[in-house]
Amino acid sequence: MIIQYGNFAYFFYPILIVAATTGAYFALRHRTMRTKKITLLAMMIVNILQHLLKPFLYPMYRGAPYDVRLSTAYNLCALLILIAPFVLLGKSALWKDFFVLFGTNAGVVTMAVPYWYIEQTLWQWDVFRYYFCHGLLSSSALLVAMLGLHQLNWRNFFKIPFLFFFCLIVITFNDIVVWAMQGAQGDLWQTLTAYNPCWIFRPAEQFAWLLPAFDFFTPDLFMGDLATGEPFTPLLWYFIPMYLLIALLAFAICAIADRKRLREDVRALFRRIRRKA
Repeated sequence: MIIQYGNFAYFFYPILIVAATTGAYFALRHRTMRTKKITLLAMMIVNILQHLLKPFLYPMYRGAPYDVRLSTAYNLCALLILIAPFVLLGKSALWKDFFVLFGTNAGVVTMAVPYWYIEQTLWQWDVFRYYFCHGLLSSSALLVAMLGLHQLNWRNFFKIPFLFFFCLIVITFNDIVVWAMQGAQGDLWQTLTAYNPCWIFRPAEQFAWLLPAFDFFTPDLFMGDLATGEPFTPLLWYFIPMYLLIALLAFAICAIADRKRLREDVRALFRRIRRKA
């Protein structure tokens, strides 16, 4: 049961997550909105608790120094896990759009590319934790939309990337605060680049083949060099390509989910054009 791309071990946990999400949808689809919301809120709280209580719940953290950063908003998925209940109970439709899109896709992409665990055995606590937390995140985010607790709005597609970049700034601030609270040990820059959430500081070496696509859209001023170790300008080195990619994907997904409102808006636009003509 060694995890390799495309083998049974690779698909084992994702199959269980898909089955659990599908089962939850059919079990809840005819329930009241209150029941749906309470159930999803419970899922989110369980995910928060397992995130905050890692050193007490998972055996691999026992008997060794624990980096408290791992229980904070140290990357995008961790941040989404921590803010999930507040987004669900809050009134911001834009943040709900963001959570549905990024909570679902961040969890799915992370599980689709588990390069930390490739060539490792399936039966270990850290692998279980990895799929458990990302499975709960993607499932709860997707069910928010599937169960009708929120309707995606295609008009927000161009705003979604800005929330993504805002989250990256929050994550960086979180890591700086944790570094300071732990006694400011070690070089801050090395600490930040070691975690490098969502490639804020540089691309991952495993995905260096993607650099030409980023370089095409990015001013040379912000581009570094993996080969020489020349630093990339944090966040700005991929702001333009990531904005375009996220906006395009957000539009595609929201246009499908919100096609009725999109058709109405397009018809209204053509009516205004005809009147002016």
